[in-house]
Amino acid sequence: MRNRLAALAGISAVLLLAGGVAYAAVTVSFSATMAPKKAGKPTGLFVKVLSASPGELQPPVMERLVIKLDGGAKFNPTKFKRCKLTTLQARGPRECPKASKIGTGTGIGLARPVVNDPVNAKLTVFNGDRQGGKNTILVYVFPDLGPTFVSVGKISKSGGKWNLDFSIPAIKTLPSAPDASVSYIKTKTPIKRVTKKRHGKKRKYYLIVAPKKCKGSWKGSGTFYFRTGEVLKVPLKQKCKK
Repeated sequence: MRNRLAALAGISAVLLLAGGVAYAAVTVSFSATMAPKKAGKPTGLFVKVLSASPGELQPPVMERLVIKLDGGAKFNPTKFKRCKLTTLQARGPRECPKASKIGTGTGIGLARPVVNDPVNAKLTVFNGDRQGGKNTILVYVFPDLGPTFVSVGKISKSGGKWNLDFSIPAIKTLPSAPDASVSYIKTKTPIKRVTKKRHGKKRKYYLIVAPKKCKGSWKGSGTFYFRTGEVLKVPLKQKCKK
């Protein structure tokens, strides 16, 4: 099946589109859920994005995605193995430390009218090395059509919330064709644990720990930036347990 893939370009773990078309207003369905949802306990993070432009072939190109999560949560990337961005780009997931893999996912991109059928992609999520002084999450994208690529998410904390700021590279198809467009992303980062010695004693560290407090729900948001200049912010609200 990959014989006909080489000429085409793929999609991203958080992106995609076809350009040169007049687009209707873009819509985004978005969720970023911590599970289990018990306050102060180790948890996983599950993200889902559905982007569309009603009445058009595909949504506009997404260039950036910023996920904000409740600031009471804890994120411990420094305790886990890291995969270097340059290694992942040059040699792929097999050359990354096994323990640096923190999640998996799927994506669907649209490159119409050049490619009529949706383009599926396999996503692999890694705890990345530091870039620009910030910890990173690396999403390796392996599409059915086109070359592989990496989306980089920088991690920071501001305004009492965690920010996961993903830059989205242009996704090429054919030399004379418009860029491709993302329509669907789904990733899962389950509970991750590592045991390290500290002061002669073994201690367990978790990649993500839910906020200590629960007042009925945790809040956040997803902000999507498109090549057309559109910016769409989607609020998040998740019920939690004390």
